[in-house]
Amino acid sequence: MKSKVVLWGGILLVIAGVFFFLGRKPAADTLKVGIVQIVEHPALDSARKGFIEVLTENGFVEGENIVYQIQNAQGDMATANTIAQKFKNEKLDLILAIATPAAQAVANLVKDKPILITAVTDPVSAGLVDNAERPGNNVTGTNDLQPMEGQFKLAQALVPNAKTVGIIYNAGEANSVTQVNIAKEITAELGLNVV
Repeated sequence: MKSKVVLWGGILLVIAGVFFFLGRKPAADTLKVGIVQIVEHPALDSARKGFIEVLTENGFVEGENIVYQIQNAQGDMATANTIAQKFKNEKLDLILAIATPAAQAVANLVKDKPILITAVTDPVSAGLVDNAERPGNNVTGTNDLQPMEGQFKLAQALVPNAKTVGIIYNAGEANSVTQVNIAKEITAELGLNVV
């Protein structure tokens, strides 16, 4: 339940950011929004669809006063970088980057357009912003860090004799490393070992 509240709160934050950035344009203009997604995945697809749905509910109708340019990198960083370069060269009012690799590709190249991010676990460790509360650049959005303490407490309640927890992660991915470090702190407090 808490993760749903965090998710919806994050979505509302992104929407507020959209209205902040887009609200500065005259209503008669057609807004151009570039959306880059790193890969097709139900959660990432939902983020994209939810973004468009909420804008539609708030009067931004595709083809009338807003145009979306939706790109998918199909899990390839070279493609994500190509999309970022394309978005940099086009006259877009806003870029939505879905997932950390897509956000990094866009943020590394585009410095003169507002970038909203979502489905990013730790934007600070990913090098997207200097500070989560005050990003300090043209990037803002939501994170999707899960409430791990509750998850470990539940696991401990379900398996009270457990002494060791195994975590599989990608050491080359900033979000994975962040989550493992948080998990190690929590498990240490709960008297569990991590392997």
